[in-house]
Amino acid sequence: MPTPDISISAPGKTRSLAAGRTIRGAARLGLVAAALALAGCAVPGSGTAAADRPQVRADELTEAGGRPCPRTLPVGEDPSGHGFGTQEVADEMPTLLEPDTAWVCEYGSVDVGTTSSGGTVLGWRRAGRPEPVTDLSRLTRALDGLAPADRSGGCTDDLGPRWMVVSSHDGDLTGAVVDDYGCRDVRLTDDPHATPPGAGGQDGTVAGVLDGGTAVLDALGVGRSG
Repeated sequence: MPTPDISISAPGKTRSLAAGRTIRGAARLGLVAAALALAGCAVPGSGTAAADRPQVRADELTEAGGRPCPRTLPVGEDPSGHGFGTQEVADEMPTLLEPDTAWVCEYGSVDVGTTSSGGTVLGWRRAGRPEPVTDLSRLTRALDGLAPADRSGGCTDDLGPRWMVVSSHDGDLTGAVVDDYGCRDVRLTDDPHATPPGAGGQDGTVAGVLDGGTAVLDALGVGRSG
């Protein structure tokens, strides 16, 4: 039986929109880079630029009817043709708004079509209700660790669900979709109801694939890796 959508009221806006705080992996990387340079060590990812600071779009949660997670994940660029989305590695560090509220939703794969060669095309449908995230500090640290994917190693050849964590900053929604399989890739969406994961869009989110999914799943206490 399909699970009905639920509405969640937008949190109270207690801060000025102009004073929105961000979480910047690149800023922390700069401090680490300085320390490692003094020690004569190589700095991983030190040449990667950070995305521009995002503008707050305070009406997104209201426009979504108070529902943080869509019924199905939006579909965009899909070079494999099997429903996994973009495979391009991100070329920037994201700069995300610090969440004041967040929810996590699980998405299972469903067959939605067949490729010209007879392969399966997958869609991703929400299973269950959005669950509130209780440890925002730990989630923020995990999101701060997102970085362009490193494809020098191998990934497991399996399939599992996807998890979307949707954070709200004064009503501005940002989604991070984590594969609970393979390399635990992360794809961002500036509008979980409209922008395909990994497509970019609003400043702060970046197009392409990011590393850091295992830490995000661990922070949420979900997933097969936890």
